[in-house]
Amino acid sequence: MADFLDTIGALGFVRGADEAQEAAPEVRFQRLAQVLFSRPALCCYGLLVAAWLAVIATTPDLAPHPGQVFYIDSLLLVQLVVVFRQLPFGGLHEAFHVLAGRRLGLPRELGMGTRLYVVVFETRMNGLLTVERRKRYLPFLAGKLVDLVVVSTLGLVAFALRASDGTEPVAGRLLLAMACPILIRYGYPLFLFLETDVYYVFATALGRHDLPAATRALVLNRLRRVIGRPARIDLSQWTRRDLAVARWYAPFFIVGVAVLLAMAPLVFVPLFVQTVRLLADGISSAGNGLPFWDSLVFAALNIVQIAFWAWLAVRVHLRRRRTSRGAPS
Repeated sequence: MADFLDTIGALGFVRGADEAQEAAPEVRFQRLAQVLFSRPALCCYGLLVAAWLAVIATTPDLAPHPGQVFYIDSLLLVQLVVVFRQLPFGGLHEAFHVLAGRRLGLPRELGMGTRLYVVVFETRMNGLLTVERRKRYLPFLAGKLVDLVVVSTLGLVAFALRASDGTEPVAGRLLLAMACPILIRYGYPLFLFLETDVYYVFATALGRHDLPAATRALVLNRLRRVIGRPARIDLSQWTRRDLAVARWYAPFFIVGVAVLLAMAPLVFVPLFVQTVRLLADGISSAGNGLPFWDSLVFAALNIVQIAFWAWLAVRVHLRRRRTSRGAPS
């Protein structure tokens, strides 16, 4: 141990007691981040969200619901809004993660990646584990914070555009249509069986970094015992501490699955039913011109997307099979 300490000291990894600590260099946009996450700014965000909640309480028909996505009868325009809305708001969500890290002097970066073959923004959390635990929560939750601010802002502007008789102009319906998918996405972090923003908050608080795998194994083994079958997953690959935390985390894990199952009838099924209804109405109105062609182009675009994703999935599967066959045994 003494030799090891001498070696790392000679390499400059240890600072002597008489050596002054160098000030950490300021990263880009650090001061902007400090302003955006200052107490006055957080208070303003809170007031904005409170104002939107007050509007919903007094005007219940403005409360978010899946039907708001269909702000117009054109399925093609609805799809364009849903798809291309993701770029600015998804980028803003990840940018706030980055800024929350840069507020601490961490050189976090915003990049691009793919999920299910779809291009998305991603945050690279460089150096976050080097700061004390209590300072990590805001970087994890910053994206959810700005989502609430964006939804509240869109809702308040839509309310301001409302006519005196309560009718919604197209611009107001468009704003609500942009806000609704953000709130739908807001439920995704509650899928605590995945590594979501809220999961990282749990993992940080509990001091564990592989909770989903341990909890999934524990839950699956217990489910197999309930149906009278032997456990299949060897739990010895995790420590006693991991399994103890997993037992505590298991109810939250199950809640995440329940949220996913609940979102199907409450959100995804109504969206699907309304889409099919509008598509059928458009296709059946062949003599009306624009509705027919709008529905036809919408159907063609989605068929091409599904075929492309299926082709990619088959290609990846075949490549993995060839790789596994060629691997030495």
